[in-house]
Formats: sequence, structure tokens, C-alpha cells
Amino acid sequence: MKKLTEKYKKAKTTLTNHLIDSTGLLIESTPIFAAIETNIAGMSDDVSINARLIAAGLTYFGGMGIIYSGGRDFYRKTFNITAKAKEGVQGLNDAVYTGLFNLVGSPIIYLISGSRDIGEIAIGTASATALGLVNGAPMGYVVDAFRDLTGLKECERPAYPNLLKRQSPKIKKGLATLLVAGSIALTIGVYTLSQDKPNLDYQQTTQQIIKK
Repeated sequence: MKKLTEKYKKAKTTLTNHLIDSTGLLIESTPIFAAIETNIAGMSDDVSINARLIAAGLTYFGGMGIIYSGGRDFYRKTFNITAKAKEGVQGLNDAVYTGLFNLVGSPIIYLISGSRDIGEIAIGTASATALGLVNGAPMGYVVDAFRDLTGLKECERPAYPNLLKRQSPKIKKGLATLLVAGSIALTIGVYTLSQDKPNLDYQQTTQQIIKK
């Protein structure tokens, strides 16, 4: 009975860690990827939304969240990057790790989401890899901060404000909820603006018909 209880507690802890880290990853990356896919890679809103939903599904239910966070923790341990290391060192390593992770994972997500255009996938993957190199540092910071706000693990990063560290668990969880809501609102805003963009191909075709 004792062994079953210990296994249950361990499984519960692993699941909690996975859900928190996955949410931290998604609230930071989803609106940014949506903007890149619709404005740079040239994907339609439908394909981009599918990609984000699939990415969320893979992150939560496909284990991508725990793979990313577990791989990140292993990477940091391998290169002796502690929680109290200089921000520049932590940011650089998060950038390299996230870039490599996106390089491998992005083509899979785009193929599953319905994209079959090689150029579109290549641009999306290249953008995702470049984004990982640029966005890896803030993404790692958000994950560590989100762990602290949800009570999973205290954030010891030098740049993490003492004001947040001193807040009660209730206030921290409220701030975590606001972060989730803010990410959803930003993503909706990206697709709303994308729908408002004029359809240049339609305009050109219409002009040609009028001229004829």
C-alpha cells in the first residue's frame, strides 16, 4: 500500500510539473508563432490556428511540454547552468536549446496541421528556429517565473523581481491566471488583425476584370 501511495504521489507530481511547464511554454510562444505564421510564412489563418491547436495538443497530451522542459533541465545540468547563474549565461543557453528544439519539432507540427507546401514549411521552420534563438531567453525566463507563480518551484534567477518573490501564493496564482488570459487575448488579436488585411490577389483580379 505504501508503494502504491508513493507511486501515486510521484505520478501526481510529474503530471503537475508537466501541466505547469506546458502552460508556461504556450502562453509565451503561441501569440508570437501566430504572428509569424500569418505575417511572415504566409499561412492562412486556418492553417496557423490548426498549427497552434496541434502544438498545444502535442505540448499537453503528446508529451512535448515535458520533453522540452525535461530536455532543458538536462541541458542546463549538463553544462552546469545553475538557477543563480548570470542572466546572460542562462539566456544564451536557453536560446541555443530552443532553436534546436524548434528546428526538429516545427516541420512535424506543420505537416500534421495540413500544410503541404515545402516552401511554406521551410519558411515556417526557419522562422521558428530563428525565433527560438531570439526568443529562447525570454521563453526560459517565463517558464521559470511561471513555476514560481504557480508554486511549483521558487525562481532564483537574478533578474526575477523580489517584489514577486514576496507575494502570497494566492496573489501569485492570480498573476499566473492573468498571464494565461493575456496570452489568449494577444493570440485572438493577431488573428483578428490578420482577417482585416486586404486580399491583394482578389484586388488584383478585380482590377484586371474591370480593365477588360
